[in-house]
Amino acid sequence: MLQPIEAGLSRPWYRLKLPEVLEAEYRAETARQDGLYVQSWLAVFTLFNILSLAMDHDVFGPERFIVPLAMTLGVFCPVALIAIASLRGRPTMVRISGAVLATALVDIVVVLNSARLAPASHTDVYIIIATIVPLVVGLIAPLPFRHCLWFCGCSFVLYVGLVLGLGLCTAERSGLPLLVSGLILVPLKLCYSREWAARNTFLIALRVKLQAEALARANARLTVLSETDSLTTLSNRRHFTERLEAAWDLAGEQDAWLGVILIDIDHFKLLNDTAGHAEGDLCLVAVAAAFQASVEAHGGLAARYGGEEFAALLPGAEPAAARLAGEAVRAAVADLAIRHPGLSAEVPVTVSVGVTAARGRTRDFGIQAADLLKAADFALYAAKNEGRNRVESFMPAANANRPAAGSGRIQAVVPSV
Repeated sequence: MLQPIEAGLSRPWYRLKLPEVLEAEYRAETARQDGLYVQSWLAVFTLFNILSLAMDHDVFGPERFIVPLAMTLGVFCPVALIAIASLRGRPTMVRISGAVLATALVDIVVVLNSARLAPASHTDVYIIIATIVPLVVGLIAPLPFRHCLWFCGCSFVLYVGLVLGLGLCTAERSGLPLLVSGLILVPLKLCYSREWAARNTFLIALRVKLQAEALARANARLTVLSETDSLTTLSNRRHFTERLEAAWDLAGEQDAWLGVILIDIDHFKLLNDTAGHAEGDLCLVAVAAAFQASVEAHGGLAARYGGEEFAALLPGAEPAAARLAGEAVRAAVADLAIRHPGLSAEVPVTVSVGVTAARGRTRDFGIQAADLLKAADFALYAAKNEGRNRVESFMPAANANRPAAGSGRIQAVVPSV
């Protein structure tokens, strides 16, 4: 879309039309306008014609004044009021142009009729006013250029036709009507320049909008990339940590439970050493998909925590529910039946699972989000030490310390669930 916009902005001055793909959009956007603006100046224009009756009274005198009075109040004013009433709300440009054209043409007829009946010394004044009417209307009305062509053309033809038909173009004043008739065509230049500027403004605004949308999409992609592990497409460790902190804060405010799961692929280094890193990556992707499906089924968030280790948080999960989710994860990975080339043929890839859960009110006793991770890590080490492919669970405690590897089941200040 940006290419047609740039082509439109660089088009030559004599080419008003935009590229096809943009022309339709521009016309749809400008098809309707606020009618209040045109209504207001039509009302002022009508008031001006009524006030000009004072001049007609002075020119025609009390006896002949009845003719311009009847033409103004009986013909022009009803047409102008109908035009004003037709522009309520958001009228189409066709309706606006029609109202403007009808009002101007009727006023030309009224003024030139006054020129025909006025004393000879005042005829030229009315001839000039008859050209000023479409000039002023064309300059003020927000007409598109193609409508302005019709407006100026109809006004010019009517003016010339009435001047000739009413005998106003005599040998003595033949030059005046011809000279001032050119004023009727002046709005064409203004309308062209105005629409050229409006179309360019439309293009620039559209370009800014598209660039802003593209920037927003790029920022969204960057956000996703910054929060996602590139291999497994799970959340990465940084994003998981942020979500864990936020979830623990919310649990504290609502005194709700929060569960945390850590899993580690059993004998993953041996798999990498025997099958190669490519097979190791395939194993990580498959385990991640199974892990994510199981965790999301329990309403949680799954993440790759690092290497072959994965983590999940389970908002609202009590200890029993968190352990049940851990068992579901372990079983889902076992059901994959991924062959482990470093072990016997009967032993598939398995995971060890550590689970913990805490209630939000324990924040008052110093339990932090990091303590939930430590407890889940304790439980994961216990699962490893107890033979792997199993689930162990512990409750978190403030400032819990990680045990040394190989120390057996944890016998610390964290009681088993």
